[in-house]
Order: sequence, then structure tokens, then C-alpha cells
Amino acid sequence: MLGFVLFVVWVALAGASLLWGLDYYLLPVPERAFSPLADQFAPTGFIGHGYGIVGTMLVVIGVIGYAARKRMTSLTKLGSLSAWLQVHIFLCTLGPFLVLLHTSFKFGGIVAISFWSMAVVVASGVFGRYVYVRIPKAVNGRFLEAAAVRARTDELAREIEARTGISGGRLSEILSPRSGSVARPGLLRSLVMAVTADLSRRRRIGALRRALRTEGVSDHLHQGILTLAGEEARLHQQALLLHPFQRLFRYWHVLHLPLAAVMFIILGVHVAVAILFGYTWVF
Repeated sequence: MLGFVLFVVWVALAGASLLWGLDYYLLPVPERAFSPLADQFAPTGFIGHGYGIVGTMLVVIGVIGYAARKRMTSLTKLGSLSAWLQVHIFLCTLGPFLVLLHTSFKFGGIVAISFWSMAVVVASGVFGRYVYVRIPKAVNGRFLEAAAVRARTDELAREIEARTGISGGRLSEILSPRSGSVARPGLLRSLVMAVTADLSRRRRIGALRRALRTEGVSDHLHQGILTLAGEEARLHQQALLLHPFQRLFRYWHVLHLPLAAVMFIILGVHVAVAILFGYTWVF
């Protein structure tokens, strides 16, 4: 629910900010300096400069807040780690979007270095999020062991078989027809398998729905069974990719933090240069 709310707020704020200055952003670059909108939406304009400052503050708050929640036990009462991660993603994607509006889609010099370093960090974060959500976790956010994942998968398969008469082997054949072909997939193969599973999920659920009709299962039971089957398929895939994805996440973590540090250094230089040239906004 929190993720959906944050998504709606993100789209509303980003869309409103973009539409506010769209007439200026659509102007050819040589004409922008002569437009009356430049005083508001140029990188040094009141609104454009404000976008840069607010966007930077959102990124700083998102990074520091999430890092503090992970490391300070005193903050555990202020929400789950997954909720903080969602807020971190919200702030650290909305902030760079506002910074993009601050540049008015024009890049050059240290501004380009600062922006593209931020873009690389955001792209890295999106990739890390994709990997993270596909690693099974307990309620407290800790990664589950393979045995716990298999136990839950077997439990779901038994429950589905009891309700439908479809055996666990037949269920796996419908939901994960090629999952057993690679016993220990490598990192790249794991990513390909995960993306393929995501793209084919609707087709596989449709195949199970047809199998339920063939087995004569009552229609009013379908939704509950499909929900269980969706969880079973997800856990089955996670169990198969558990070790490579945990390894991939560790590699990503080692890379993401230095990228973020470089971004903040370049961002600090950009801010310092702006202040030296007298661009202090309302301060």
C-alpha cells in the first residue's frame, strides 16, 4: 500500500513540475535566453534553481535516512526496513528528476558530470532494487536460507494439491516449465531467467487457470488457488536463484556505495562553484 501511495505522489509531483515549465523546456536552446520564462525556469531562474536545491536535498535526506535506519537500532520502532527502502527509492528518484528539470535538459561542463554521475547511481539503484525484491526475506527483512524457502514452497504445493488434485510435479511443469534445466545458474543466466519469468508470469497463470477448469475445480475457488500458486511459483524461482542473486546483491552493494560517494563529491563541487559565482537562490 505504501509503495502505491508513494508511486501516485511521485507521478503527481513529477508530472506537475514538468508541466509547469514545459513551454520553456520545449523552446530551442538558442531561444531560451530571450524567453520571459527564463527568469523562472532557467537553471539560474527562481524555479529552476529551486528544483536543483530541493532535488539535492531529497537525495541527501533519502540516503542519510535509509543509511541511519539500517545502522541505528534506536530507529527500528519508526517503521520496517522495507518501508524505509520504499521511501529511500521515492526520494532518490524524485530528487534526480527535479535535478533534471533544474538543468532544463541542457548538459555541459561540470553540470553534465554531476548529472550523469547521479543518473548512474539512480540506474544502479533501480537494478539493485530489482535484485533485492527477488531475494526471499523474513518479516524482519533478513534474507531467508534455502531450506526455509523450499519448506514454504513444498507447503504451498501440498495445499494446492489438496484443493485441486494437481500434483506438485504437474504444478511445477505449468508454472516453471524450464526452471529445472539449470541446477546452478551463473549470474548472467540468473538475471535472464528472472526477467523471463517476470515476462511470462501472466501466461503461466493463464495456463494454470485452464488446468483448474480441466480438473473441474469450482470457479469460486480459482482466485484463492491462483494466489497460492503465484506465491509458490515466486518462491520456487527464488529458491532456484537464491545463491546467485545473493552473490549478485553483494557485488552490487560494493559498487553502489562508491558510486554514491563519487556522486556526492561531484555534486559538492558543483554546489561550491555555484555559490562562488553568487548563485545562492533565496539565501
